Amino acid sequence: MSILITTANILRLMSQLERGVTVKDLTEHLAMPKSTAARVLKQLKDSGFVDKNRQSQQYEPGLMFLDASYLVRRHSSLIDVTEKALRELCLQTGHTGYVSIMDKNDVLALRVIPGTHPLQVVTHPGKRSSVWGTSTGRAILSRMTDAQIAAQLRETLEDPAFGSTLDFAQLMQRINQVRDCHWSAAINELVSGVASVSCSVKEPSNGECLAFCLSFPAAMADEAEIDRLSTLVCDAAKKIAQIVGDRYWSC
Repeated sequence: MSILITTANILRLMSQLERGVTVKDLTEHLAMPKSTAARVLKQLKDSGFVDKNRQSQQYEPGLMFLDASYLVRRHSSLIDVTEKALRELCLQTGHTGYVSIMDKNDVLALRVIPGTHPLQVVTHPGKRSSVWGTSTGRAILSRMTDAQIAAQLRETLEDPAFGSTLDFAQLMQRINQVRDCHWSAAINELVSGVASVSCSVKEPSNGECLAFCLSFPAAMADEAEIDRLSTLVCDAAKKIAQIVGDRYWSC
């Protein structure tokens, strides 16, 4: 195993454990011989990649990694990182992609990436949709507490025009499902014949939260396709989270 792959595995382990690592951690979690683990950590420390905490005796990210992380965050906004990851998904799947943000009780499409599939589903940037009736909206709402969601949707809940449309108890049941699996799906909801699978990502430093989704014809939305796409969008969200420091995806 190359030193680059070994280093990457050690950093992933730090992220998973949410702390520094010890020789014992590397032997238990990475199946690494004790002598090899000790040698690798010493090499990383001597090179400035990690530092050893004298109190905990754990090896933690060093200044070199922290400086590199700062540069990545400084030059990569959340929306740009998200759009880049989504473009790769659209190319891989052929489906159309959207990056959206919550604005009051709507989700607003900020970026649209047309797919290559013959049956494309396209909405133009600036399109507004109900935050509670879309997969992107529910992906964002799932980040909020129940009380915050109730306050956010208070006007909608109290408007008689929505009385037969928005069932708050049912909405919360669906949001709890999103909280469990970290992704949301919609099939034939606000737009007939359209399906989507979404995830949300958040920038901890400023609280900005975006949702991104793959949208496709509902006729293609069988269980296997939903499972496949949910895995893809979640994997993409985890990569974005590593860049911006979104700990939601390390759970």
